[in-house]
Amino acid sequence: MMELGERKAIELIQDILSCASIDVLGMEDDCAAVEFKDEYLLLTTDMISGEAHIPENAAPWQIGWYVVAINLSDIAAMGGEPFGLVVALGLPQNYDVESLKKIVEGMNSCALKFNSSILGGDTKEAEAITISGCALGRVKKSDIMLRKGCKPKDIVAVTGELGLAAAGYYSAKNIFNEEKGIKNLLEVQPRVNEGMALAKTGVVTACMDISDGLASSIYQLGRINGLGFKLVFDQIPISIDANIISEKLQIPIEELALYFGGEYELLFTIDRNDIDEVQKALSKFGTKLTPIGEVVKEKKNTLIKDGVSTFLKNRGYEHFRRKP
Repeated sequence: MMELGERKAIELIQDILSCASIDVLGMEDDCAAVEFKDEYLLLTTDMISGEAHIPENAAPWQIGWYVVAINLSDIAAMGGEPFGLVVALGLPQNYDVESLKKIVEGMNSCALKFNSSILGGDTKEAEAITISGCALGRVKKSDIMLRKGCKPKDIVAVTGELGLAAAGYYSAKNIFNEEKGIKNLLEVQPRVNEGMALAKTGVVTACMDISDGLASSIYQLGRINGLGFKLVFDQIPISIDANIISEKLQIPIEELALYFGGEYELLFTIDRNDIDEVQKALSKFGTKLTPIGEVVKEKKNTLIKDGVSTFLKNRGYEHFRRKP
């Protein structure tokens, strides 16, 4: 699996699977979308494990929050309104009961914040903590946002700031303000309200979350749409924490802002004439829209930094690959 990587593994699985009698949109989006009257029922699942996702000193409440938040982020990326989750808990036999309570409290807090609920789930004994969530949502057929649909000259934009998760990871790993680092990494704020607002504008031509990192997400959009992207590095909104970690640990800021996963901001494309309308929709939630580049016809992804155009590397967080 190390040589194959997560995304190639998904492609292999997609080649084997087929749908029966129900109409389902393609499996290349953040959620499966099943037709239901004038809406799509959105379903997604995401799993975390102790070794891959949870820092050593993470609080159980943060673990619970995180598993719900990352599932809700997929619903947000398609403009959906979440209405419930089911969660399966795999825990060691000797796991602390009070820690279990805190995990569930964290799950519940995140679900309620975004007008959703934990509807049920499963518990099993496991060698190491493993939690799998499944979120359900709904979106009007006319509002759904897909990864496919952008066109040349569309503006590429993001919500929020990038690099915060990377800063959190390296802070926790190197014991620089570890508590804040873990908070940045795990207390993700999924853009649920922003996703619904974007969807209602009807002008977003493509959208996904940035869970795998900005560069990797750009490549995924490029492959699906058969187009390329030109990003301007100086326009990318980068968190102060990322800049501090970059300077303190001498890690190139590009590594933190472009090639690290766990962002859970929204990456989307719009016609340049619709920027004001979309910014107005996002401003209701105190969220800024930041244009960072444009879609191009040539199937090539480039990065402009200090006036110099270079090749944007196809790197980001990917399970089964070697980790930093």
